[in-house]
Amino acid sequence: MTSPLDYLDQDGADEADYESPMRELYAYHDGDTWIDGIVTGVRPHAAADGGALVQFDERLWVPAREVRRSNHYIAVLLNPDSEVYDEVIQSLVDGEPKETIRDISLVGADNAGTEWRRLDEPATGTRVRYRYTGTAELPTPDEDAAATA
Repeated sequence: MTSPLDYLDQDGADEADYESPMRELYAYHDGDTWIDGIVTGVRPHAAADGGALVQFDERLWVPAREVRRSNHYIAVLLNPDSEVYDEVIQSLVDGEPKETIRDISLVGADNAGTEWRRLDEPATGTRVRYRYTGTAELPTPDEDAAATA
């Protein structure tokens, strides 16, 4: 297995190379499982073999050669005015980001649905931008039962 961060161990790697994985989503091996995490630091030449170490979630250091691509991505949800509303981790579908993200939340006593559509632009690292397209109030289960009775 080759790591997408192998370039950190190459001769000639510089400060820009060490900055490039910061705040991106990758996976590291922990026992029998792969765990997703956000890269929060890089230490060049700090591993026992002289390779780079990559920090995940401001807590765990892993050799760069042991990192792999995640099966997830970061969806950047934008309000209509292009302000960032939130960043959420989403699963890839058939290896690709979703075209639409829908969320249901509770607002007071009512359910509210929001929809976000993927922008027609390339991803930036592991981040894919989505624009808010609308909100709709959803009927509560009690209203559904009363409407069909």
